[in-house]
Amino acid sequence: MKPCIFLLSAALLTAGCTVGPNYKRPTAAVPGSYRGTTSDEAAQTQLAALGDQKWWDIFQDEQLGTLIRTALTQNYDSRIAASHMLEAQAQLGIIRADQFPTLGAGAGIADVRQAKSKFLPAFETSTGQANVSAAWELDFWGKYRRATEAAKSESPCE
Repeated sequence: MKPCIFLLSAALLTAGCTVGPNYKRPTAAVPGSYRGTTSDEAAQTQLAALGDQKWWDIFQDEQLGTLIRTALTQNYDSRIAASHMLEAQAQLGIIRADQFPTLGAGAGIADVRQAKSKFLPAFETSTGQANVSAAWELDFWGKYRRATEAAKSESPCE
């Protein structure tokens, strides 16, 4: 009876050691062209970009015009992409913070002054307090590590 209980408890403990399998990013089908155009259509149609306007003629720099045309044709949403990257980095930092200890501190002072009354004399008191706390949840089952892996996999930087 005792070996059976021991084997059953050992099986339960080893079965609960991980939350799930290692994460593998799924493959995504990425189109070869931007916004539904094929490569032939992109080559045939000339986009009216900001780099093709007259303002750059003032500088008379062909390299500048080439750089502007390249940036406008290849980086439509660069500002949006940069904000998504910053958001993903911040989210990863928030999720990863659960793996570390939490520290807290506080202090307070209270002054009490009581006026003289018919039955009690006047008095004044000052009280102060300070507190420090620390907490850390051990990641025994891998909950926070798996959450960090998931956040890293959703990051556009990967």
